Amino acid sequence: MDTTEVIIVGAGPAGLALALGLSNLKVKSIILEKELEIIEDPRGIAITQDAVRICWDLGLGSDIDKISHEPPSFNFHKTSFVNAPFFSRDMYPDGFAQALPSTIFHIQPMLELAMREKLNNSQYCELRCGCTVTGRTQEGTDIIAEYTDTKGQPGSIRGSWLIGADGKRGVVRKHFLEPSAGVRQIDSTYKYDGIWVAANLAISLPTPDTHPDFPLWNLGYTPDEVYDLFWPSGFHFGSPPGKPLAAGRFGPKEARLWRHELAQNDWDDTMDAEELLWEHLIPMITRKRDKRGRAFPAGEVTYPRDCVEIRRCQPFHFTHKVVNKWFDDRTILIGDAAHVFPPFGGQGIACGLRDAQQLAWRLMLLQQLPHVDRSISDEILQAWAQERSYSVRLAANFTELNGQLCNHGDSWKFWLLRNIDWALRQLPFFGRRPDPLARIEARGFTIVDGGFFSSEHGGGGRLPQVYLSSQRAGPELSDAILFPKTTVMTLIVIVGTDPENARAEARRALDESEIDEAVLSYDSIRVVCPNPCTSVADNLEVYYPTPVEQLSEAAIPIRPLYAPSNLFSRFSPLTKFAILRADFFTFGLAKNYSGLVECITYLKHRLHYQTS
Repeated sequence: MDTTEVIIVGAGPAGLALALGLSNLKVKSIILEKELEIIEDPRGIAITQDAVRICWDLGLGSDIDKISHEPPSFNFHKTSFVNAPFFSRDMYPDGFAQALPSTIFHIQPMLELAMREKLNNSQYCELRCGCTVTGRTQEGTDIIAEYTDTKGQPGSIRGSWLIGADGKRGVVRKHFLEPSAGVRQIDSTYKYDGIWVAANLAISLPTPDTHPDFPLWNLGYTPDEVYDLFWPSGFHFGSPPGKPLAAGRFGPKEARLWRHELAQNDWDDTMDAEELLWEHLIPMITRKRDKRGRAFPAGEVTYPRDCVEIRRCQPFHFTHKVVNKWFDDRTILIGDAAHVFPPFGGQGIACGLRDAQQLAWRLMLLQQLPHVDRSISDEILQAWAQERSYSVRLAANFTELNGQLCNHGDSWKFWLLRNIDWALRQLPFFGRRPDPLARIEARGFTIVDGGFFSSEHGGGGRLPQVYLSSQRAGPELSDAILFPKTTVMTLIVIVGTDPENARAEARRALDESEIDEAVLSYDSIRVVCPNPCTSVADNLEVYYPTPVEQLSEAAIPIRPLYAPSNLFSRFSPLTKFAILRADFFTFGLAKNYSGLVECITYLKHRLHYQTS
């Protein structure tokens, strides 16, 4: 029988993200995937907010431009994207303080391929395709997954944890946890139930050679200008009158892929999905005027239908549901196995990535700590479930807001709120303030009861990301520097002067508290100074937020609202120490040595760890 630490069922984005996160923490896993090949049809296309940051944290940053593009805006229209939007959100500013795009629209099969290629280079993970999981048994703290391979031969794997990342109809929840522990997906705070026709379209360019009679050549249009006119950049939501709509480009720009989704709540099987698509789409790819509103001399012009290839068009039943229980003992659910979302929030894959990142370090911790019994593991996993439940509620609230605008249109309340917000932004004091979603993001888990952090020590917030430099190295994203290499947490030492003494204080606190080295160690200490600091000992690397001028010299793009000081913007000016979890939420903050010892002592209490 094969053995590993974590058995993952399902090689979708959530399962692959968990395997990558575990690999980064040197935890071994085996993925069992029932399909032989990646499903080529793009399903989810959006990764939003902090989930984009998670992609970089997983090592996918260099792949993002190959598989996706960053939309310039989200646009809400009446009826059609032909009409001017009544509301638009600029997506370029660094409103979420992560120095990265706030949204990308990707090709899911290419995302999964990039993740698999990363895993292929890891000694800590094995992906087995064509394997159908058939059974689960538990023997003490070991869990055994039974499966059949591509030849129908039975196999089994012994591990410490079984993770269901196999979708809403997957075997782990439906066949194992639902019968044995009553785990099922139930309605959440946002109740939605609808049927949409969803299509993936590949758009090719007409040219004067292929379509010599196309009227816009006489007006001097190029093929690319024609494409931009009829298939506008950004992502678009259409509200009544007419069928609610979600549509826009996805994948790298050169792929010219378009997602078109329309509500069809009266769907029945006698209907033709492609016929409904063309009926809805043709008026939107027909123009009477150019972008400036000038009428075309030829009258109505329709984009050549033979330049639109339907890759996929079928009805989907969309709802929002969340499991009533995220885990039972050593079997855990993530991704669509734990929650499903409607299409107008872009939260499905994003929530799965969050599930994975926030679970990975906990599994590493549970594998490393001595004397972990059921009560300890349940407590640590319940804290994860509390945080995930809160995060899913926030994602549902965002989806509901988009859904209201998409399914019902503008309202006087929303009109009033956005105009008040616009007016405040014209004032110098308010001009740089982030939008409400970003402010909620900054709050992190601070209001979550039972989360894994110390409220008394100011923990639970999300650490912003900036570029850091040191006396030895140039600009690098702070997550890469602050991610713990051999532990599950990082001890950040924030210094103004005398970094050697501050680091010595941090080491003494670790010695005095006798915290397990799987949690914090000398190697997990990072010294950060608000300003450039070069006069330090050779054996001490001190990081500082890279000045904007230095970023410009390195040809690193600087987004509106980005500031090097963002890194410290969520700390009190008196904060000297911060204990940072591997998912970049703070466990606790301290102003001095005694406060740090108290914070570490409380961390030990949360882990039920006793020194020998």
